[in-house]
Amino acid sequence: MKANVIVFEAAILIFFLFFYHGSSRAMGKSRNRAFFTGALLYSLAIQTVAVLGGVMNFYWYQQNNYYKHYPLGGYIIWLGLVPLAAGLLFYMVAAMTQMLSTVMIPKAGVWARSALAGAIAVGFYLLIEPIAITNHWWTWNLKSFYIIDIPLVALFGVFAAVFLFNAVYTLTVLEARDQKNLKKFEDRTAKKLLKTNHHPGNLNWRQLQWLFLYRLLMSLVVFAAFMTPVIVIFWAVANRGQIPPNW
Repeated sequence: MKANVIVFEAAILIFFLFFYHGSSRAMGKSRNRAFFTGALLYSLAIQTVAVLGGVMNFYWYQQNNYYKHYPLGGYIIWLGLVPLAAGLLFYMVAAMTQMLSTVMIPKAGVWARSALAGAIAVGFYLLIEPIAITNHWWTWNLKSFYIIDIPLVALFGVFAAVFLFNAVYTLTVLEARDQKNLKKFEDRTAKKLLKTNHHPGNLNWRQLQWLFLYRLLMSLVVFAAFMTPVIVIFWAVANRGQIPPNW
């Protein structure tokens, strides 16, 4: 018997309440609130583009009318084209991997810890994606190579999203420092809007939050620049047709 999508949604909401409380104690209330807000907006942006980009034929969540034959129906709470449960799941995975990577390699640099967080997230999605696809919690219909019903493009996307998000969070909220290759650009844009030229470590909490959101927006550009050729290459190769016998 397949697990109804509303069961998944309810389980995510309940787990989220416990996880948020524990994460607030581990990170601190203000930092966890910033992490949650950023993760929800970040995942919503990526998944909305994924749904719109494929015109409901690339990656999508079925609307409630798809579940007419289910006794309980489909997702109840939506953020546009994406159910709230999907955004909460990203938050929990990103927060869990951020804390795990810090514990596992505390002396490593930001990029190494963020890479480990991305790798752990990929492992988690390798476990949940086959279950989600089998139960129609979401659907992939993408020309790509697949591993246990998961397109490789999705795994690249999970790694990149968690890697970039955790790197931005660490560099902005936890360690509050400038990036040498981006400092001049930020001085002319973000810090000009904030009306300050101070080092991130000297910003007040409100200014730091705005800098965090700004950097997340910039990281979405990086994410898109990374994923576009990945999608095109996998689509082009996978779309060549079937491999001939005895190849």
